[in-house]
Amino acid sequence: MVWIIIAVIFVVAFGPLLWLRPSPRERRLGRLRQRAYELGLRVELRRLPRPDVTPEERVSAGGRARDITADYAAYISPLTARLRMLPAWRLLRQGDGMQAVPGWSFEAGRRPRHDRLEAALDAVAEELAALPEDVIALECQPFSLAGYWLEGPQTTTQRVDDLAARLGRAGDALTALDARLKAESGPGADGVPDADADPNGDPGTGPSEH
Repeated sequence: MVWIIIAVIFVVAFGPLLWLRPSPRERRLGRLRQRAYELGLRVELRRLPRPDVTPEERVSAGGRARDITADYAAYISPLTARLRMLPAWRLLRQGDGMQAVPGWSFEAGRRPRHDRLEAALDAVAEELAALPEDVIALECQPFSLAGYWLEGPQTTTQRVDDLAARLGRAGDALTALDARLKAESGPGADGVPDADADPNGDPGTGPSEH
């Protein structure tokens, strides 16, 4: 009887602490995101259209459009200089809009109308093709480049290193292209695409093709 009382007291006293212990998944994600921080990246949860949505899930029985977005981890690499001559954009690995490059598309109706868009995509094409399958989106803003990552069970800190390196090289290619275009445009030239866009926001704020 005494042991039962002791066990009950233990559960009452320490049970909440056990419930607060992070799960193995939470510990794994913590290690991944800590490594990203050490490499100069930041990680945010951002909304994105789910890649596995069926036609039935898009519309309710009453004909109303459903929310098909979910939160995903965006691994964000800051650019070394603000992009002033190139547009903001976001590509989805399974997008339902116009194809941007093989295997990647824009969201429906969200392709930016900008005469330097193709040059920007060409600049990152090599790194884009080499991104792992569980990176489901790549987003460019004037101040940053972000990869949306599923952070699957097999993901290791080494893969964080690889992603950071690819984002860094892609970002360097964009800033180099932007600097060259500005130099070719002459003194005073400043395209400043989506000048009012939030560096952490949606790249779809500018003109787009519908």
